[in-house]
Amino acid sequence: MEVTTMEGLEINQPYNHESDIDFCISILNKFTPTSSSNEFHQHLCKIIGEISQELTDRHVSPLSNIAYLGAIISSLDNLVLDPTSSTPSLDALVVFLSLILPTVSPGIVSRKKTLLLDLVARVLRSGRVSENGLVAGFKCFSQLLLIRDSSCWDDVRRQSHTCIRDVLQSFQGSSFLPSASEGFTNMLEKLLLFTGSSKGASAEKGAQEILHVLEALKDCLPYLSMKNKTCILKHYKTLLGLRKPLVTRRISDSLNILCLQPTVEVNPEVLVDVLSLLAVSNPVDETSADGLAFTARLLDVGMTKVHNLNREICVDKLPLVLSSLQDVFGSGFEGAKLAATEAMKNLIQACIDEDLIKEGVTRIKNTTDLKNKKSAPSVIEKLCATIGSLIDNRYRDEWDMAFQVVAAMFDKLGDSSCVLMKGTLENLANIEKESDENFPERKQLHECVGSALGAMGPELFLSILPLKLQADISEINDWLFPILKQYTVGARLGFYVESLLVAVEFLKEKSQKLKLEGRIQLSRVVDSVIYHIWSLLPAFCNYSSDTAESFKLLKKVLHMALVGEPDLHGIICSSLQILIQQNKCVLEGTSYLQRGKPTASSERAISCYNKVVASANLAELRSSALDFFKALSEVYQKSSKDPGGSLLATLGAFASIADKPIVSGFFKTVMTKLLIATQRAGRMENSTSSMQIDKSSSDNNSLSRERAQLFDLAVSLLPGLGIEETELLYSAMKPALKDVDGSIQKKAYKVLSMVLKANKKTRNRAYDVLVQIGRAFEDEDNSGKKGRLLQFFDMVAGCLVGESPHMISAAVKGLARLTYEFSDLLSAAYQVLPLSFLLLQRKNKEIIKANLGLLKVLVAKSQSENLSNHLNVMVEGLLKWPCETKNHFKAKVKHLLEMLVKKCGLDAVKAVMPEEHMKLLTNIRKIKERREKKFAASSETGSYLSKATTSRRSEWGHTKIFSDFGEETSDAETSIGRRSMLSSKMKSNASSLRKTTKSGKTLSEDFLHQIEDEPLDLLDQRKTRLALRSGSHLKRKHDSDDELEVDEDGKLIIPDEGKQKKMHSSDHDSDDERSEVASFVSKKSNKGQKRRKTSESGWAYTGKEYSSKKARGDVKKKGKLEPYAYWPLDRKMLSRRPEHRASARRGMASVVKLTKRLEGKSVASALADKGSKSKKAHKKR
Repeated sequence: MEVTTMEGLEINQPYNHESDIDFCISILNKFTPTSSSNEFHQHLCKIIGEISQELTDRHVSPLSNIAYLGAIISSLDNLVLDPTSSTPSLDALVVFLSLILPTVSPGIVSRKKTLLLDLVARVLRSGRVSENGLVAGFKCFSQLLLIRDSSCWDDVRRQSHTCIRDVLQSFQGSSFLPSASEGFTNMLEKLLLFTGSSKGASAEKGAQEILHVLEALKDCLPYLSMKNKTCILKHYKTLLGLRKPLVTRRISDSLNILCLQPTVEVNPEVLVDVLSLLAVSNPVDETSADGLAFTARLLDVGMTKVHNLNREICVDKLPLVLSSLQDVFGSGFEGAKLAATEAMKNLIQACIDEDLIKEGVTRIKNTTDLKNKKSAPSVIEKLCATIGSLIDNRYRDEWDMAFQVVAAMFDKLGDSSCVLMKGTLENLANIEKESDENFPERKQLHECVGSALGAMGPELFLSILPLKLQADISEINDWLFPILKQYTVGARLGFYVESLLVAVEFLKEKSQKLKLEGRIQLSRVVDSVIYHIWSLLPAFCNYSSDTAESFKLLKKVLHMALVGEPDLHGIICSSLQILIQQNKCVLEGTSYLQRGKPTASSERAISCYNKVVASANLAELRSSALDFFKALSEVYQKSSKDPGGSLLATLGAFASIADKPIVSGFFKTVMTKLLIATQRAGRMENSTSSMQIDKSSSDNNSLSRERAQLFDLAVSLLPGLGIEETELLYSAMKPALKDVDGSIQKKAYKVLSMVLKANKKTRNRAYDVLVQIGRAFEDEDNSGKKGRLLQFFDMVAGCLVGESPHMISAAVKGLARLTYEFSDLLSAAYQVLPLSFLLLQRKNKEIIKANLGLLKVLVAKSQSENLSNHLNVMVEGLLKWPCETKNHFKAKVKHLLEMLVKKCGLDAVKAVMPEEHMKLLTNIRKIKERREKKFAASSETGSYLSKATTSRRSEWGHTKIFSDFGEETSDAETSIGRRSMLSSKMKSNASSLRKTTKSGKTLSEDFLHQIEDEPLDLLDQRKTRLALRSGSHLKRKHDSDDELEVDEDGKLIIPDEGKQKKMHSSDHDSDDERSEVASFVSKKSNKGQKRRKTSESGWAYTGKEYSSKKARGDVKKKGKLEPYAYWPLDRKMLSRRPEHRASARRGMASVVKLTKRLEGKSVASALADKGSKSKKAHKKR
């Protein structure tokens, strides 16, 4: 059956409640002539007749269209539910429904709309309707959707706008766009004409339609053609003239979306006219806070877009727009003030350029030169006047935001602000002078003045607001000093020397005169002003603009101040360091860390620095290095203190830039003085007699201080020292490590730490260079030149044939670093294994340590399959050791074997392990099983955190790989950069106790072994921590002898000092007979000794200086506190474990109970009670 059978079924009969014609009869009359020839029509007439007859039989009268609609709904619902129903019947009913819906009241249909939509949908989804039924069903849908629902019609209209926008967006660049855009323009123009010529209800309807079109244009305007956009913007001007809030709001929304899209083209002239009209068409007193804020944001984005399209047009309208924003700023609404503030700051930044500034400056200068000739103010002058008026008293409540806008204008104008904003700066100064101590916006005011200072520079700034240093004390503008100190950047050193430091001499004379007159308080005020002037020096050195030209003038003044005024050492040294470090950073291409956020003035000053300027500045500083070496060292040796190490840090800064011969010569001079002082100390020690104790003690102290200072001076020169000088320093340090003077020993260790730190930096830089070269070769490999990275690896491996151990170990470490960084080099690294195992047979610890590090990298980086192929060779090579070095690296070899077991499995390692070393493998297996049990017993959280931690990977760590310390972690990845610290914190109490017991034994041995072999690496935190633990353990063992014993009655037994010394000497003799390790590890040696156990709390104060030599008890000592009883601090109180804290609290509780029991009793009665109780207890035994 064809769809054409639906032709002729259209019934154009709208709803009419006064009609008396039966709808079914009219349809039957219409289709009766064709019923015999059209089968579908026959079914339709049959269905209509059946429904009519059924309604008649039910005595429904009259037969209205509503009755027919209800009968159709009932019949359709029954047929859909009946799977045996015929298709013609369903088609006829659906067609009948589509014909009768337009004739029923919309209100009735609206109430049944949901039911009808669901019913038609079920009919169409049933699959039992033909094409006629489908067409009629979709027609029913359209008729039902046309019935408006006031609650959702806005959503429908909004969705239609979105669809139109999408269509226009798809038309971009096609020929359909002009015609589609024309439709919008024509519609708006017709509605404008219709509304303008109509009155009453028609005019209201037309106005409503205009609002709907404006709503649609909000989304669609950016996608119209250029011609139609311009036309609609002109109509916007007309509509804005009506000053209707609903119209203005829709136009504002449309313009905002248009201006926010930077790629959309628009006519700038028309757009700026619309924005200008919008700026003046919103009365502040009649517009809401949200409306004012929206207008401010729209003017911001709109004028920025206009400026990008046409600068001249924007500049002409900018004063008007800024004036409008000023009105919004003073509206009193918080949101509007914030929006206006941001809008003015953004427009200042985006729309004011150098040409505009130059135009205003030129006009002012010409007007000043020709006083009788006046001209209209320029645009920039109008803008500055508007911005300057924001700090008037009428905007008093908005000053915190006004200062931000004024500061933005200062930053934009730069040094031209001294001409254009001079009056504003003077007004800011007046606000500061007239404000009281509780002025709430003082911080914002100072930031605004600081912006003016940074923009103008201190010279121009102080020409407007002078310090008045020559005036009376009360007239000095001392409030400017903090601002000058914080915001000065890019200034001239020459101005500081010639204008500010010159006033220092005058102020010194004034201060001296006031002192002579007895006016001490005023004299101190003048001295503080002098110090404030000196405190400005670091700020004037901050990216100084004339360092190369004016540093000579400053150098002379600094030399005199260093010698004569110790209080200025910190200021002078920090200033010199700023000069050196900033120029070095520019020359090296690194960034200099500054305090605070970068400002516009600092960025301008930094932009003036380049490598040429920095080189010239450093050349001038370098030429003065020797003079400052002498001056700083002389001051340091004479001064009793160096606050913050500023003098030594400045020496190091000059050493880093000075010529190498100068640094070397000065260093040798220092070392010569150090040698002479050391020789004097040796002679003095040998010649000291018991009759000259006091004198020799003072001489020794002064000599020790001199030697320590010379050590400090030598170390401070490290940045400029070469290898020869460093070796000389090291040779001078070695005997100092064994010096009898404790202060010299400490200083020697500090020197060692600094040397190691310097070497570490050099080593890390060498590693970085090595990796960078490898990266370059890797890039060449990727670009087609194969084998370049491998050639570089072979080149480094060629250094293994070097003569010195240092050269060989450096080559091995370089190979390890390259292997760690580049996985492609693993196969090449395995080819070096035979040579590496040969090097392990040498007796040089440096070479062995480097090769073990290489093996560690290979094991950690290799896959288990590749590692299994070399397992036999690696195990055999690791277990062949010369006797001299076997014990030293025993723990490290064991750790490597643990890594192999973890990678390849225990069975694989066991298969290649020599029989004589099976005990070692058994020990590894037991440790592994114990560790697994320990992890299994830990909590879920601990296991999870441990896994999460060990899954991370850190960067290359030299110390972790090449460390020769005995205690290594068991994870293979731990030594390369993976750690599991959280899991160790969650171990059980028993395991921590075992760990403490073990550390008391093994760590002590390792620490002693470390001392014997080579110096402790103080830069390795793990080593230092373990060494300190071992040292505290040893200390407790020794200190336990000094603790007091308690007799059966609970009384303290205080031995005589002579006996105590004798016991100590016997102990020392016995210790000499034993080895150091055995004295701490052996258990048998302590069985026969009856010593009281050391307190678990650690060291305890004994109070032995109060013991009496003639009788029992304590005695008072002159110059000391009276004897007292106390509860010693127990570190278990600070423990995180509850059981430790509970134990400590129990001990404290016992003391409190005893105190309460003895409260109110005399000492004699308390001791008598205690003695009687002890005797009773003794009798019971």
